[in-house]
Amino acid sequence: MNILIKDLFLRYLHQLGVIIDKTPDNLFADALSEGMFSLELNAQVAANFLLRGYSPIASVDLVSYELNETGKGSVCRLLERVKTHLESLPDITELDDSKIMSDSAGFSEVNLPQSRFVFEYIIPNYMFHASMVYAIARKNGTPLSKGDFDGLHSYPVGFKFDPI
Repeated sequence: MNILIKDLFLRYLHQLGVIIDKTPDNLFADALSEGMFSLELNAQVAANFLLRGYSPIASVDLVSYELNETGKGSVCRLLERVKTHLESLPDITELDDSKIMSDSAGFSEVNLPQSRFVFEYIIPNYMFHASMVYAIARKNGTPLSKGDFDGLHSYPVGFKFDPI
């Protein structure tokens, strides 16, 4: 099966943008708890993880984007820069597991074949940080649904699950 990894990553980035667009300006400095990244830093890390995954498999130098200031506008501009950069990179339709990708994971070094690098390291880390953006926004009352996260689910406005 051939899949355009870039298209998948652009879709993930789009959904992160959906969440950011719905999040009020005053929540971007908030974190889930002390010692954790803020919403805006989680958004930055999530977006850059897509480039950390795609750049080495496309054999291009890694570019990372940082927030120039705090707040929603800065995050939106960062997501747009990541999108533009990702779109400019060559299409990759197949992963080559004879190539080992390396990156740092906290205080560990990750060395994995391309497919494992993308599916076991890059995507889970992107999802973690995107989930933190979603969780911080939701804990502060932003009306988001699973559909905002994945672009697939649909729920009526005001829908709530009954606790089990």
